[in-house]
Amino acid sequence: MENFNEGNTHDEFKKTVINYNVDAIRPNLRRAKLAQLFIWLVMTLDIIALISSYLQYNLLKSLQNNEYVSEQALNANDTREQIVGIVYSIIFITSAVTFIQWFRRAYYNLSIRTKTNHTDGWAAGSWFVPIISLYRPYQIMKEMWDKTTRLIKEKEATHLETTATVIGVWWTLWIISNYIGNYALKSIFKEETLDTFLNSTVADMVMSILGIPLAIVTVTIIKNYSSKEEKISSFEKQESM
Repeated sequence: MENFNEGNTHDEFKKTVINYNVDAIRPNLRRAKLAQLFIWLVMTLDIIALISSYLQYNLLKSLQNNEYVSEQALNANDTREQIVGIVYSIIFITSAVTFIQWFRRAYYNLSIRTKTNHTDGWAAGSWFVPIISLYRPYQIMKEMWDKTTRLIKEKEATHLETTATVIGVWWTLWIISNYIGNYALKSIFKEETLDTFLNSTVADMVMSILGIPLAIVTVTIIKNYSSKEEKISSFEKQESM
């Protein structure tokens, strides 16, 4: 009878711990969907920006070849580029905010379920710290991917592990895109010559082209990781019953 009671006590304690963990988990599916939505919007604007930059490139080449370009065409180009630039900046910043909100909460939830290498504050802050921003977000994303997969395999041995190669591809595209973006930004402050404008426009075009696969890979990561989170949550709910 004593062993029976001890067994019951142990099971009740285990269930209490599980219930505590479940209660501490914060919903993240809505944030995942919102982050994906704005990333798709950024990709759409990348395509629009690419077309706009291409039109500007052709106009600049005409000027370089001493071909006639009307004042009206120049003004129309400047207006179009400004509108695209303003809208892109607003959507990109909003996308960055929604992504980091999702990223931080995903890491927080992981820290409730298992030991993590950093705090959820670092999951957000690491994006803004010089030098550290070059590698820490990647490390955290990789940790999230690996440890979440391990948690699932503990509950479901037949779970097929998805490759983490996509994380490396995602981060490589992000770093290259940022490097080109910084180059384009610095070009603005250089001497305003035709060659400078041409180089800056080409950099903008390359950045827009890279933005398309970057958006697709980022959405893929969010979608897959969100699916992992939901799967773990379903296991926890079953265990707490």
